[in-house]
Amino acid sequence: MSIDPLFRTQSIGTRLTLLNMVIALAALALFAGIIYWRLSINFTTEHQRFLQSKVAELQADLNEAHGDPRALVDEIIKETEGSQLRQYQARVLTSDGQTLGETPGMDHDLPRMAFPDETSESISAKLPLKAIGNRHYALTTVLLHSSGGIDTARVQYALDVTRDEALQTNFRHTLALAFLVLVPVLALAGRWVAAQGLAPLTRITEATRSITPADLSARLALTPPWPEELHELVAVFNAMLTRLEEAFARLSRFSADIAHELRTPLGNLSGELEVCLMRPRATEDYRAAIESGLDECRRLNVLIENLLFMARAEHAEQTLRCQRFDVAHACAWVIEQHAPGATARGIAILLHGDAVIDADPVLFRQALANVLTNAVRHAVAGGEVHVGIMAGPDGVEIRVRDDGEGIDAQHLPHVFDRFYQADAARRRGIGQGTGLGLAIVAAIIDMHRGTVRIESTRGTGTTVIMHFPRLNLQEHAATRHRPA
Repeated sequence: MSIDPLFRTQSIGTRLTLLNMVIALAALALFAGIIYWRLSINFTTEHQRFLQSKVAELQADLNEAHGDPRALVDEIIKETEGSQLRQYQARVLTSDGQTLGETPGMDHDLPRMAFPDETSESISAKLPLKAIGNRHYALTTVLLHSSGGIDTARVQYALDVTRDEALQTNFRHTLALAFLVLVPVLALAGRWVAAQGLAPLTRITEATRSITPADLSARLALTPPWPEELHELVAVFNAMLTRLEEAFARLSRFSADIAHELRTPLGNLSGELEVCLMRPRATEDYRAAIESGLDECRRLNVLIENLLFMARAEHAEQTLRCQRFDVAHACAWVIEQHAPGATARGIAILLHGDAVIDADPVLFRQALANVLTNAVRHAVAGGEVHVGIMAGPDGVEIRVRDDGEGIDAQHLPHVFDRFYQADAARRRGIGQGTGLGLAIVAAIIDMHRGTVRIESTRGTGTTVIMHFPRLNLQEHAATRHRPA
């Protein structure tokens, strides 16, 4: 099992605690490592400088003694024999490897073989270390030359670096102890910091517990102010609650409207059948009852089809079949379908204008038919209904105007709502009076990404304006066939 999935399942507080602890320890380790490295470099540099100064002194002594290496022995013994804690020890060898002299007692702890075999004229930057008991020495071998440039002697140096090594060892132990102490301290501090940082989320959690389907009016309070990172989240959450409240309200109204709309035809059908069965009747009475029942069934079928269409309208990309066509020809076809009903009331339907439109032909005709049905129904007997077509730079506008009784201003914002009826006494015919006609028009226009509005004044008639934007048919087709 990998660490990453396990880490992702932990709480945010645990993750923040671990991340803070790891980052703090990593920063401390990096800081301590840099200090330790610089300390080690400084010690090495000091060791090198000390040995170089001693080599320079012995080289000067050798030159003054005209190349006699025995003068070096006297100088070394004089500097190193007086104390048991010598800063350094040295051994002088001839060019052929014979020992001329050394610090007293040096051979016991630091034999010749303990020193590096290679020789050089300068002190190496990397000095080998040797531990003898509780002492530590840095070892090196240096060649000295006479004034004539001839190798006269080799000097083996053993620099006592016990204090420096002890200091570095103590430093390492202190770091290890600091890490052991800091792990729980950082864990507790990180937990506290995470708790403080996540406190607003706890507030959000507690506030959302009070929001139930029975009370969607509750909102997250904006005071005291939220942190800047969460302020937008709270605003978006409150906006979502508003949308949910509106959706639940619409759903409740929709369910009540459906029950009401279905109850009426079913009640009519059931009542007529019950009356027919109460006593024997003539054949004409049974026929009339069956025809009336058939009308109610047709009305139910239209209502159900309209409801199914409204449900499918939520997936516009899957239902639209857009193409470019002559809008005047399509309008003339719809007008022809409504001509018999309009003629029966002495209403003339007049068509004006022409344009080319980008839309679904079937849905366009359905939207126009619904608007035209309302216009003919509410127009004054013997009056006129005008269908105007106007092409613009951003699309095509269709205006349907009647000279009927008009609609009161308080009803205008709701005429496109489902099942809304401005006139409760409106006569109900087959496919009419359900309050879905203009809702379907609004859904069709919205599917085309257009706009629809209604203008009306009581007593002067009503105008419905539908705007269909110009569409990129190739882009629309690619979108429509894109897999979900």
